[in-house]
Amino acid sequence: MYVAITGGTGFVGSHCVAHAVASGHRVRMLVRNPGKAQIALDVHGVDRSAVDIAIADLTDAPALRAGLEGVDAVLHVAALFSFKASDGPSMRRINPAATEVILDSARDIGLDPVVYVSTVGVFMPPRGINLSADDDPSSGCGPYTDSKIAAEQVARRHQSEGAPVTCVYPGGVIGPSDPSPELSDSMAALRDLLRGSVVPFPAEIRMGWVDVRDVARVCVGALEPGRGPRRYLVSGEMVSMGDFTELFTMLTGRRFRHLSPPAPVMLGLGHAFEAAGRLLRRRLPLNAEIGRLFAGSVRSGGWETADESPAAEFGYPGHTLEETLGTTIRWLHANGHFADRHAGHLAN
Repeated sequence: MYVAITGGTGFVGSHCVAHAVASGHRVRMLVRNPGKAQIALDVHGVDRSAVDIAIADLTDAPALRAGLEGVDAVLHVAALFSFKASDGPSMRRINPAATEVILDSARDIGLDPVVYVSTVGVFMPPRGINLSADDDPSSGCGPYTDSKIAAEQVARRHQSEGAPVTCVYPGGVIGPSDPSPELSDSMAALRDLLRGSVVPFPAEIRMGWVDVRDVARVCVGALEPGRGPRRYLVSGEMVSMGDFTELFTMLTGRRFRHLSPPAPVMLGLGHAFEAAGRLLRRRLPLNAEIGRLFAGSVRSGGWETADESPAAEFGYPGHTLEETLGTTIRWLHANGHFADRHAGHLAN
């Protein structure tokens, strides 16, 4: 199958490109920066001759549509994701608008399937203890989740009309081979969190962590025509933040202390971290949106279970959380993002 992939220079998207090529698909990468495309291909050991590259910015509707001409399917991974408050208006504007252009154009052209990478963030703050891909979107927690909820509404409109749109909902994505020299926002936040010894989140907060390779496996596996609208939850293993740091301790020998502020204080910490990030001109592992997200999780109790069973048809999951976290730590260390003291036992 000849498939167009957006976001192929990013963390999830680059893994999707590599997995699609390895699975025998012909790939056209729709990218803003061809230089970053070459870096992403090199990180994954993909031969440049194995893919076509087309220039298409998320804000350029004609270029996005042109990039879909002549292919059989599209995998839309690209989205603006930032912890910077100044990027909020851009996220709210660009993410749903680009999704609408791509999905509308794909439907007009007759592509099948159309795979759209959403996020479990569209279901935040949690409304119950059991998470399903068929749940209604939630109210959002800030610019990023708001933008993805708006994009989700576009995808669900197409699904309700019978279009062959498949939605994939990843949780917190970690793993090896991030092509960004500075790391993607999610990996940078994990790096900054685990470089320290104090976690500014309550230990009881629950969230899912998923291997980027497993997300790519489901996204590429869903490239099957003739199956109509589908949804796949790939939230990853649901664990408390305390259990997550205990696993990190087991792997590295390092120990962490959790702050356990009540929800109102969590909100205040989020705003304080965001202000500090502006002053320091760096990303920090907490901002106002994350503060609202975690405060909502504390108030609701968070998710206890997630129905990922539909994704099992693609061999999901292929990695345990312990395997994924160990691989992530080793990769961060090997690529200069962790010092020996951060990686602990895994630095050897």
